[in-house]
Amino acid sequence: MIKFKNNLLIKNIIILLISGALAKILGMIGKIIYTRIAGVNVVGLYTMITPTLMLIISITQFSFPISISKISAEEKYENKDILKNAYTIGFIIDILLMLLVMLSASLIASMLHNKLLTPAIWSITIIIPFVTISSIQRGFLHGKEDMLPASITNVTEEIVKIILIIIFLPLAISKSDIKAVIFIILFNVITEITSIFIMKKSIDKKYVHKEKGNINKKIIKEILNISIPTTSVRLISSVGFFLEPIILTSTLLANGFSSNYITLEYGIINSYIIPLLSIPSFFSISIASALLPNITKAYAKKRYNEFNKKLIKLLILSVIVGLICIGFILIFPKQILKLVYNVNFGENYIYLIGPFFLIYYLQPTLSIALQAMGKTNKLFITSTISMIIKYGVLYILGRLGFGMNSLIFSIITGIVVTTMMVFFIVVKEITKKN
Repeated sequence: MIKFKNNLLIKNIIILLISGALAKILGMIGKIIYTRIAGVNVVGLYTMITPTLMLIISITQFSFPISISKISAEEKYENKDILKNAYTIGFIIDILLMLLVMLSASLIASMLHNKLLTPAIWSITIIIPFVTISSIQRGFLHGKEDMLPASITNVTEEIVKIILIIIFLPLAISKSDIKAVIFIILFNVITEITSIFIMKKSIDKKYVHKEKGNINKKIIKEILNISIPTTSVRLISSVGFFLEPIILTSTLLANGFSSNYITLEYGIINSYIIPLLSIPSFFSISIASALLPNITKAYAKKRYNEFNKKLIKLLILSVIVGLICIGFILIFPKQILKLVYNVNFGENYIYLIGPFFLIYYLQPTLSIALQAMGKTNKLFITSTISMIIKYGVLYILGRLGFGMNSLIFSIITGIVVTTMMVFFIVVKEITKKN
């Protein structure tokens, strides 16, 4: 029998679950405070720019949490060299991306049919280098199966964000709605700095002791070989999310809907409904993150039965937790929306989208399984097909006059198509090995 104190995997799972739960609870509290202080107009504007922010962050992270985690776990190179080469790659990406964002901000704002968003898009460039550093540090610590420092940052980020929202957001709103949006974006700088400080302290103390690393072409090649395909997968989703408000706005405007209506309803769906329904996914994401190094080793060493058992258990747990959470939300939607956001709208969207989120909770586990199998290219294919179908549905239904329901049906289509495709690929790969 394995003793708890000696079982690093169980410890890491518990750490990630506890920190994930605390971060989600604090994040929800922060969301409640944010939506109540900001009001529907600011929430709507921020939601319109969120896809752009997420796209830029996806590029900035360059899948460092995954690539650096894998290389760090293998222990083939000096710790200082891994970090040195990762920071070098990150620095080059940051410079190019910051220039690109600055030059394209006005164009993006025009595509969103709101020129006021231009300075808000410019402000995103400030957070880019901080996201890069924290992503590399997080990946390095996860590779060492040292989950505590990064898990602490998940909690501290939410605490810092809540403090900033309470103190500074009302002041920003008194200036103008767009300045409030800029402040919300810049809050990320403070939260990332807090995380960087905590993780750097742990890394310096345990792993590198402030030593300087050397440039190593092999490490750079390994990072690129993992990060490029993995980032490509994420970019497909991010590009789709980036295009979503653009497609929605253009099709609905053509059918006579007002810009204010589109911004308001889009804000309700993506700032109130989707975050609420996504809460249970933290369970799958937390355990999948902890299991990645473990199941990767099991698969690499051809211990397929061990790999399969862990995967099945996690899928079952994800469904159970999802059923409980979704059931509760569907039974008490009005009460939950009032309690969490202090709003009395959006209930109809919950009934439409909610049941389909049960299979959405399987996606983190299935994606991690494919990454452990070394089949990241399959994720790229599924993401591409799913994005084309999802936003094809959005465009067609939008042009046909379905209004905001075109967005609802496209979200449902994306969830079903992505989950089913990845599920069948995982089953096919497992069958090959048995």
